[in-house]
Amino acid sequence: MNNDETIPETEEAAVSLEVLLKVLPNVKTFEYILPNNSLNIITTKTVEELLKIPRFLSLDKFEIREIPEIFDIKSFYGYIKKNKKTKIELYFSNQISDEYKIRLQTIVDEILATEIRDFKVPRIYFSGITISSNYKMRDLYLQN
Repeated sequence: MNNDETIPETEEAAVSLEVLLKVLPNVKTFEYILPNNSLNIITTKTVEELLKIPRFLSLDKFEIREIPEIFDIKSFYGYIKKNKKTKIELYFSNQISDEYKIRLQTIVDEILATEIRDFKVPRIYFSGITISSNYKMRDLYLQN
């Protein structure tokens, strides 16, 4: 399989995100748009399992869109703060709860308030992010 191949997915053949990354031995850039029903693709254990995959930790770029709130952002944020290699883009589903949006905005605010960033600033977008935070995060991401 080439690194730029698209893998078609049907609801019946949903593969978890971590399994997908495990079976792509040469991938350097991972971009994925989650389908509407992504419950089998992202689970409460997805972040924990991703962080066990050496290949994941050495990606050049990791972009995922339509992320549901089952995604463990707290654990993933712990990884973000240590990440010095991978350009990360996270685009969350419009279906996430207000409580989850508050968690995301808190993370964004913490990143923006950090004076010395010794990690690659991610691109984080969700419906409800403040306009100024969105622009500042985008600008920091592009400076990486």
